[in-house]
Amino acid sequence: MADVSVRFAMTNDSEVVLNLSLPQALRLMEAIARKVSETLAERNTQAVGPAAAAPNGMPNLGPYTPS
Repeated sequence: MADVSVRFAMTNDSEVVLNLSLPQALRLMEAIARKVSETLAERNTQAVGPAAAAPNGMPNLGPYTPS
């Protein structure tokens, strides 16, 4: 017997339903959270640019130009 039912809406009229035990549901949530985190980090790196990060991990904002 499943402890948790997870529903994923695929389109307006269809969905996928997973009947999982609690440990399986926790592993699924951890995997989803990890993938979201990796995707956001990748998008952030692409937006800033790979050459924009200094070796210390801080963004390279370029030289200071007084206004």
